[in-house]
Amino acid sequence: MIRVLLVDDQQVIREGLRSLIATDRALTVVAECTDGDEVLDHIARVRPDVIVMDIRMRRVDGVTATAAVRQVNGPPVLVLTTFDDDQTLAAALRAGAAGFVVKSAPGEDILRAIATVADGDAWIDPSVAGRILAAYRDHTPPTTVDLSALTERELEVLRAVGRGLNNREVAAELFISEATVKTHLGRTLTKLHLRDRSAAIVFAHDHGLVGGTGQGR
Repeated sequence: MIRVLLVDDQQVIREGLRSLIATDRALTVVAECTDGDEVLDHIARVRPDVIVMDIRMRRVDGVTATAAVRQVNGPPVLVLTTFDDDQTLAAALRAGAAGFVVKSAPGEDILRAIATVADGDAWIDPSVAGRILAAYRDHTPPTTVDLSALTERELEVLRAVGRGLNNREVAAELFISEATVKTHLGRTLTKLHLRDRSAAIVFAHDHGLVGGTGQGR
């Protein structure tokens, strides 16, 4: 079972997510927070596999809470978002968010996003992907890298990750094992000095390795 921590200051949203998650036998809600300042205590107490985090809360917002989770090497964070604040979403990406899903997305997409992020992959909702990446670039210093440091297979994995494929999908496309995908991606992150999979997606788009800005799903 994937253990989920819900963080949202609106009870109706938490209830809706709890009911949705209850329909998936692979997921279970282990705790709920009403604000971002409760997250670290709950991580220590219930040890979730993934955090579903609202971006706007009264006391501590989702960006600040995500950064705090990152600092303690906590579980991956899937950010719940709307369409109206690109800069805040870009800040959440810089803070270490592993994924973004729109609150109005179909239930099956939200469940897939939770499972995908819990599995160590990234999820960026196609409806906001281009705008998040653009806002991220506007406030992130450019980096100079040498792609020749990557092997051909590492470059293939990076391209696939940039298109939004998860490890299972990359493995199927390249006819290699998921473990091999993880190995190649880990080496790629190290060589390119990238923090995580989300940063790899941004990098792939910025360096022309992806034809578009969607998830490619």
